[in-house]
Amino acid sequence: MSRLQRLLSRLKPQNALYRSILVLSGGTALAQLIGICSLPLVTRLYTPAEIGTVSLFLSFFGFWVTGIALRYEQALMIAADDAESHVVHRLATILVVLMSVLGVPVLWLLQQNHVLEFQLLPVWAPLIAWPILLGYGLFMVYRSWALRGGLVSQISQASIVRAGAIAGTKLGLGAFGGGVVALFAAELAGALSSMHRLMQATKLHFAASKPSTIGYLQLHQAGLRYAKFPMLDTPSAWLDALAATLPLPMVASLYGAEAAGWFGLARLVLSLPNAQIGAAVADVFQMSLAEAVRDKDPQRARSVFYMLLKKLGLIGLVPLVVSLAVLPWAFPIVFGQSWAPAGTVAASLAPWLYSAFVISPLSRALPVLQAQEWKLFYDVTALVLMIGCYFLASHLALSLVEFCLLVSLAQALGYVAYALVLYLLVESRLQKK
Repeated sequence: MSRLQRLLSRLKPQNALYRSILVLSGGTALAQLIGICSLPLVTRLYTPAEIGTVSLFLSFFGFWVTGIALRYEQALMIAADDAESHVVHRLATILVVLMSVLGVPVLWLLQQNHVLEFQLLPVWAPLIAWPILLGYGLFMVYRSWALRGGLVSQISQASIVRAGAIAGTKLGLGAFGGGVVALFAAELAGALSSMHRLMQATKLHFAASKPSTIGYLQLHQAGLRYAKFPMLDTPSAWLDALAATLPLPMVASLYGAEAAGWFGLARLVLSLPNAQIGAAVADVFQMSLAEAVRDKDPQRARSVFYMLLKKLGLIGLVPLVVSLAVLPWAFPIVFGQSWAPAGTVAASLAPWLYSAFVISPLSRALPVLQAQEWKLFYDVTALVLMIGCYFLASHLALSLVEFCLLVSLAQALGYVAYALVLYLLVESRLQKK
């Protein structure tokens, strides 16, 4: 072994949990870097109104895709063995196909009934929604299956491919004045490219354990065995997604498409730490917690939970301070003067995104412990707070920044309550095991 190889071996984390987080967060970081580097060009190729329009579509997409497999993709992590995981995977795939088709008339109805300004979307938006939902839904299923197999490098590669496809399409078509069509095409390219790459790697990994046949009876039994996912986890996830995605349509309804564009960019920039670190930590945390629970080792499971809670709380302070002190004056320099209001919006949303960064990854404990019903407490609270903020802003004629600050503080309080629920759950459930 050469001196360089020995040095690299020493620098490599010895803890398996940290190694997995490093690989996933590294791939996600590179994917996010692609998006970040393209943003200053994207904001000069597209107007705030155009980005506001596609952001409106993405708010529907973010809501619908959350339950597109009725959360059976989460059951892949806790299936009894690899053979059963094939059955759960088949069930989740069938549901993705059906739910992606159902999403088309749902979006069309939102358009036709002028719900929260969805009429601003192009008339063809429901049609292109189907392949986008299908592609990303399958990606989610294969991502969970790959996590079960520990294929973290393949997941990272797929994330990079997705980011490259989205950024490349936006820049390539935007240079020729692609407008809203180009932005939708970018989402389609990202969904299909990432799905195809991860599908091949995961199928190959689990090929040896595939049952000779998977019939209706097996699908039915698997559906019943993990019935908590569609019955409890899916409504909970949709409530959670509704509270997260509603602000943008609300902004469009109260302040117009241009304001929605500012809000969308601010949310995107603030979400980078969560997407880069939080998502990777959440995946590895769920994988490690599931292993500890399957091994009947509650002490190890509790140790993982509290270790990540402390580290995320400290790490999250860095983007929080940067958001409050730097973003208001940096936005017009980086993205152009027409995006200056987005910097102030970003600062007002910072408390919300910090809370999400710390608490959201740890919520993966709920499906692992089959305790999804407890999440409804937070979901209902967050949604009620969001709706209350909307009507209060409408009644008091609050400005865009005042509305964003009100939403941010309300959602941060919701996450504090959620953290308490998670603490009580971990203490009670893991003591019993």
